[in-house]
Amino acid sequence: MARRLPPFAALRAFEAAARAGSLADAAEELLISSSAVSHQIKSLETFVSARLFVREQTGLKLTEIGEKYLEGLGDALDRIEASTLSVMQNTKNGGLTIHLFQSLAQMWLIPHLDDFLSANPEISVKLITKPDDIEFSGSSIDIDIHYAMRAPEEHTCEKLIDEVIAPVVSPDYLRHNGPIETPEDLLGRRLIGCDYVPHEWDFWFEKMGVQGSNQTPKLMFDSRSHALLAASEGMGVAMNRRPYGDILLKRGSLIAPFAGEVRTGGAYYFIAPKRSAGLARVKHFKAWLLSLCTGLRAE
Repeated sequence: MARRLPPFAALRAFEAAARAGSLADAAEELLISSSAVSHQIKSLETFVSARLFVREQTGLKLTEIGEKYLEGLGDALDRIEASTLSVMQNTKNGGLTIHLFQSLAQMWLIPHLDDFLSANPEISVKLITKPDDIEFSGSSIDIDIHYAMRAPEEHTCEKLIDEVIAPVVSPDYLRHNGPIETPEDLLGRRLIGCDYVPHEWDFWFEKMGVQGSNQTPKLMFDSRSHALLAASEGMGVAMNRRPYGDILLKRGSLIAPFAGEVRTGGAYYFIAPKRSAGLARVKHFKAWLLSLCTGLRAE
């Protein structure tokens, strides 16, 4: 007996629109027009004889029937994708799509990535640096390099780096502004901060035993890379959050003026969904990352 299945294109359009909450975003993902997405959804609603969406000013909203349908359909599509990838898992050939913070890509991964590509010329790499939290289901992302205060449990996960913070300056800054040898020497200096962690200097001073320092950064940025690059230009003292400033420290553009590292409790993790964790190219990239991060995590 033939299966009673709707057209696969209609299922993909429905699932993409349900995740995105808009026809335009679903169309961008599927590389078709918004009208084509709408047509596919209408054909699916006709097939199942039920309304799956209601249209609101803010976008699409699933009906109760639509929510139940999506739950089962999402699981089915994940299984189809996992079965497809399992056929491919014994080869390194193909591409990797990796999600991480933009500054982390710029200051840490990209400077090292040529080593991986040179050793694995058959693997192509795409980096996605959107700041949004990602959903593996329905996306092309194979790996997320994820920051968290505790290890995520829902996916294949390996700790890469324990976060450590320490002040950094340029050699020129010290030549023009005098030495920095103790935490107290930073009082009154031009500190550089980052909006994402606005109280990091207070946290560091407290951990170093300097109480009530009340040192407000005089220069703020909305990215770690900009804060560190400003410090490398001699504009003040920035906070390195390992591994962001490590390449600049290695090159001598920045130096740590004294031993003042503090662990924050946060860490960076390698995360892969079940559908891609078994792929040979994912395993090779994980092994390379773990080797790259040797010495940067508590064993």
